[in-house]
Amino acid sequence: MAAEAFEDYFEHTNADYPVGVYYVDLSRMFMEQVRTQWHEAMEIDLCRSGTAVFSVGDGEYTLQAGNAIWINQGRLHAIRPKDGGDCVILSVLFHPAYLFEQADSFLAAKYYSPLTSADSMPCMMLERSDPYGRRALECVDSILDANLNKAYGYELQTKSMLCALWLQLLEKGAHLGGATPHSVMDEQRVKEAMEYIRRHFSEEISLEDIADSIHVSKSECCRAFKRSTGASPFDALLAHRIFESARRMQRGDASATSMQTLAAAVGFKNASYYNRIFRKFLGCTPTQYRDEIRKSHRDALNPYGISLARL
Repeated sequence: MAAEAFEDYFEHTNADYPVGVYYVDLSRMFMEQVRTQWHEAMEIDLCRSGTAVFSVGDGEYTLQAGNAIWINQGRLHAIRPKDGGDCVILSVLFHPAYLFEQADSFLAAKYYSPLTSADSMPCMMLERSDPYGRRALECVDSILDANLNKAYGYELQTKSMLCALWLQLLEKGAHLGGATPHSVMDEQRVKEAMEYIRRHFSEEISLEDIADSIHVSKSECCRAFKRSTGASPFDALLAHRIFESARRMQRGDASATSMQTLAAAVGFKNASYYNRIFRKFLGCTPTQYRDEIRKSHRDALNPYGISLARL
């Protein structure tokens, strides 16, 4: 999921309060995972139950219940449950401009850049067994509590706790190493390639087309995808096409009235091949998926799988 898809769930925020808290049940999601995505918001994910595996750039991080992970803005990341088990996450997203309104200010230069530099810090584990992590998690707990209950002044309390959290991240980050040069380059290439896929998924796209869009050879394109996402460029293309078809069925798009029409609209020339790939990703046929939507209207079939947080 690229930035434009995420905005559907972040659009209720505004420039005065760019903070969102979300409830993510991985068992109730498209493909039971958070697809590879990136956005300009900072993200803190607290594992409420179960165990989650986060892929951030070329690294994998296992998050146990009660602990959290901070993901820097603009970094490729995906989430899946460990061994297919149930897993619930509470996610906090905010834009750093909420804390540093003047990008050229003294405070921004001293405290903003060291943390947001994409080349140095893709993510950070926050564990209660670690002193820095424990203090950071106390801030996260307060932020979640304030935004779930929305008592008078919760916006001010949130801003205060975000500042305290930022300081803990800076202190913990000072003890950690940065990302490798090739992983940063891979991420940038993959993001550009995924944007190309997003714009052209309904057309006939070859591996060569995707590689050309980021000015590398086909083999290097495949290596960059494998290192950053664990999948191939063609897998990413198929996943996006299936995702888009699920989204159109969710929204009652006119192209979804006929499965053959829908298949063609998302880039499949052959309806039977579309059915086979749909089943491969989601475990049911497109018709079964659409019928279930009509019967239940549940969040479980939401192709994003993200909803406003609730207790």
